[in-house]
Amino acid sequence: MKTVTDVFFALLRNALWGEQLPFESIPHDVFVPLIDLASRQTVCGLVCGALIKNDIRLDREDALKAFVLQKSIAQANNKADAEVINLVNMFDSEGIDYRIFKGQTLSQLYPSPIERQPGDIDFYCNAANYAKAVAVIEHTWNVKVGHEESEQHAEFKHNGVLMEMHFRMIKFENGDIQRYWEELLACDEPVTVNVTGTAVVTLSPTLNVLYTFLHLYHHLVELGVGFRQFCDVACLLHHHRNVIDRAALRRHLHAMSFTHAFAAVGWILVDKLGFPQEEFPITITDKDKSYEPHILKIVFTGGNFGQYAKKTRVRSGLSYYVETLLLKASHYRMLYKLSPKEITSSLLKGVPAQIYKAYRRHR
Repeated sequence: MKTVTDVFFALLRNALWGEQLPFESIPHDVFVPLIDLASRQTVCGLVCGALIKNDIRLDREDALKAFVLQKSIAQANNKADAEVINLVNMFDSEGIDYRIFKGQTLSQLYPSPIERQPGDIDFYCNAANYAKAVAVIEHTWNVKVGHEESEQHAEFKHNGVLMEMHFRMIKFENGDIQRYWEELLACDEPVTVNVTGTAVVTLSPTLNVLYTFLHLYHHLVELGVGFRQFCDVACLLHHHRNVIDRAALRRHLHAMSFTHAFAAVGWILVDKLGFPQEEFPITITDKDKSYEPHILKIVFTGGNFGQYAKKTRVRSGLSYYVETLLLKASHYRMLYKLSPKEITSSLLKGVPAQIYKAYRRHR
């Protein structure tokens, strides 16, 4: 038996690509940290699914835990799928233009959709449709769409499922990058993905790859991200490998100054998740590969969206803001050369704005 991390990646590669497992049993003292790691990385469904499908021998209590975890994630997926369909049916009946992205639209691209651990439901409405969408949601579902301080979205719950209603799909500190993205989004020709028999409007394959990477990388640089997001990018690239416009994707990455960041993430997919390198749409250089230890340090330390990297558990107070800023500074230093344009703007604009906000709130 190799290390827990080796077992973890072997199970993910089996879940994603069917790669044969190099073991037939897992002892209790490996299973416990394995499930803890999978939980931090938000991939329990994939790990438990691989254990069960391959009939890996486990202690009785461990086998029961794997079964319960897998079933609970499948049920959560079914609940999230149902809410996506409710949202789509409501918008279609009212003639509201929308894009649902991430989440349940990506789970459909997995070998076993019910194994992707679900989160909230993210959808976007442009300026021409946003106000009408809010009014329809509040009237039809009798909920209040909460407009907090977010620079990207409002949120609400329906049937216990959190939904984020985006007026901005992603926020960049660099104005040129932001404008370039908004133009891409405005010109995008959407496609549909089948969610339990319902056609759900989402981004075109090429833009979806770009966005899903940018979302991953944004969280990686800011606070941290889990391996679920890497699995999302891998499944998206693999599913659309024959229709992605590689030339356009390379052009967009260059224009937004994220080429090396994308390649560095790509090497994690290839080296750790077993993604076929020939399917990756751009060249990965040795310099790009050299960032692997830095990226893995952030991912394994912070876990899903960096929630395990901070000692301050309450997301408020001066100590929380100080710890968050120090964590960001550490990530900026490690990854600066992968995306200098956006990180420079974050240092000149984003960080000072956050310091000022913290000062105003706690003076």
